[in-house]
Amino acid sequence: MAGNMLVNQHADINKTTSLLEDESKVEFICVSNLFMTPSAKYADIVLPGTTFFERYDIGVPWCFGDYVVFGDKTIDPLYECRDEYDVFAEVADKLGVKEQFTEGRTILDLVKESVKRTREELDPSFPTFEEFREKGVHHFKFDEPLVGFKTQIDDQENNPFETPSGKIELFSKTLWNMNQRQEIPAIAKYISSWEGPEDPLIEKYPLQLISWHYKRRCHSTYDNMPWLEEAAKQEMWLNPKDAEKRGIKDGDRVQVFNERGSLYIDVKVTIRITPGVAGIPQGAWYTPDKTGIDQRGSVNVLTSQRPTPLAKSNPQLTNLVEVKKA
Repeated sequence: MAGNMLVNQHADINKTTSLLEDESKVEFICVSNLFMTPSAKYADIVLPGTTFFERYDIGVPWCFGDYVVFGDKTIDPLYECRDEYDVFAEVADKLGVKEQFTEGRTILDLVKESVKRTREELDPSFPTFEEFREKGVHHFKFDEPLVGFKTQIDDQENNPFETPSGKIELFSKTLWNMNQRQEIPAIAKYISSWEGPEDPLIEKYPLQLISWHYKRRCHSTYDNMPWLEEAAKQEMWLNPKDAEKRGIKDGDRVQVFNERGSLYIDVKVTIRITPGVAGIPQGAWYTPDKTGIDQRGSVNVLTSQRPTPLAKSNPQLTNLVEVKKA
């Protein structure tokens, strides 16, 4: 729902799509979105969701913040678009649990309840629903700066850290006991990464590929707007020294590849990126041609699904590649 993670924002697109195409592993995919994203193309059913103009909501900044925004519904959903809450409510109805799911409330009821609970449990100065709707935004006010670990600083004895000793630990006995010291050391130290400058694979793929969030889009959102190409083109950065070695000039079309996949993208030759490094902004919509090679520069064609050792999280910024003129 409302995401392009299934394919586009997931590491190793070729491996991911081969899994999704295997119906013995993935029986059914349903997507609700506003656009036919690369991920939506792999759905058995695509449901047309609603825009923020067509529903009530409360917007909050990414990862907390000091303000909230009222999302006012300005028009009824157009055509056959439906808010996902209403879709889920009907599914719940078919399963005989609609009342348990909705408790008789609409989306507007839930927004009103959120405002009410915020006033009662968090901030008595928060505006009423009517006031919040009229003003459109509310900024929280704080009497003093936020201080990290203030409770532990003020009273360590009664507010220990969540560690075996209750203190900040420079050496972790828990990590030591995992006995994976080559990748998970018990004390902070440098660990040579796979597909890094010390990996023997660098002989075959000599460029370290990095990626970043691009100013023209939010992750993959807005990449389907051609006008934004004028503001910030989807292109790969390459240092002049690396470009000269490969006979590549600024603006050339190149092929970028490793053992996981291959893509085509235009090049920006610039000293703003260090030698030995290639940079492709993340979020471009995966657009394969008839042979399956991406033509848009979707970086996850090249990234690995190998998880990080401790957190088992995304490893997408550790990749070696080679580049040649198309």
